[in-house]
Amino acid sequence: MLLGIITLALMAAIAYAAGDDNVFELQPEIHHIFREPESMPPVWFSQLFTLIALSPWIVLIIGWFGLGLTPLSVIGQLTSGSALRPVSIILFLGSLAACEYLFYLYWTRLNIFETLPYLALLLIVTFVTGKNALTQVQEHRKSN
Repeated sequence: MLLGIITLALMAAIAYAAGDDNVFELQPEIHHIFREPESMPPVWFSQLFTLIALSPWIVLIIGWFGLGLTPLSVIGQLTSGSALRPVSIILFLGSLAACEYLFYLYWTRLNIFETLPYLALLLIVTFVTGKNALTQVQEHRKSN
């Protein structure tokens, strides 16, 4: 019984002490010190890393020309064969380009919930046209 009274007295003292401060009185002004902005790297350093990032593309294009794949030879291969073959390949490449454009729109102005329905439709079209285009390419290779 005595322990209960002491416990109640301590709890009342703690509750009174916690509410004793007036939290709504004027506080001293806070002075913020911001650090100096970080300096940018030199222009030549940024350009060097841009070239490093683009170097796989340069190597790929040089490799294509080394194998004899010029834009004219690729167009010539696309137009040879059945009349449906170039159409299916162009539709497939167009659907891939449309997917890339949708990713650009997602990056610039759409949110994920607006993008996903368009992407679902585009992926169905890309799958169908890609299957058709690759079937045409395989048939052309088998015939040669």
